[in-house]
Amino acid sequence: MSGETIADRIAKHVPDRKKSESARKCGMSPKTFASYLDGVEPSASNLAKIAKGLGLGLEWLITGEGPELQEVASASAAASSGSKGGMLMIDMAGSTVEGFALVPRLDIQASAGNGRVAISEEPLEYLAFQASWLRGRGINPASARILTARGDSMEETIRDGDVLLVDTSIGRFRDNSIYVVVLGDMVLVKRIHGRINGSLQLISDNPRYPAEEVAKAEVDQLHVAGRVAWYGRNI
Repeated sequence: MSGETIADRIAKHVPDRKKSESARKCGMSPKTFASYLDGVEPSASNLAKIAKGLGLGLEWLITGEGPELQEVASASAAASSGSKGGMLMIDMAGSTVEGFALVPRLDIQASAGNGRVAISEEPLEYLAFQASWLRGRGINPASARILTARGDSMEETIRDGDVLLVDTSIGRFRDNSIYVVVLGDMVLVKRIHGRINGSLQLISDNPRYPAEEVAKAEVDQLHVAGRVAWYGRNI
């Protein structure tokens, strides 16, 4: 239906007097579940919970396209994937469901400026990307991670608060790309330039920040955690 929202599609499968029961089936509080019926957009991980709890096709829930019911979606997936059959796991990094990859957003704030950041590998949530879109950019969905940029040293390219899609399969640098690097207990977003004398320069796009030198003797302490493949921001 034209103009139909995720809230409309959820409500279609929730009887008026059974909102609490539906919330229980989806593994979330009635208050959280009710907020989604009121139009709050669920995170990717909660979309997966709702689809599973209500027996809905995840692609249909997100886009309104594809099989509406999970058993129909499962049969469709089985027909297209041969021996694998059924819905694929939806709570694992890089998993694909009906053409989508659920990419974990980590509790890591990569510093595009000065300062130290806290690191935790526990996902905060999962964001849905089209698997074909990721692969078209040479990114294996299983290697994709979402981080948040903090600071202004990479402006105007990357701004404070931008969401970074990082390809963690890339552990070596080439000039002119942007990388997430770990040096000591700092996680930084920088361009990397190798010098003839074996040292490295960590380069900021903001001209107010001079390049930072990593001496040849300290290069082995620098770890390339991945290449920034895409970034997005709120308007």
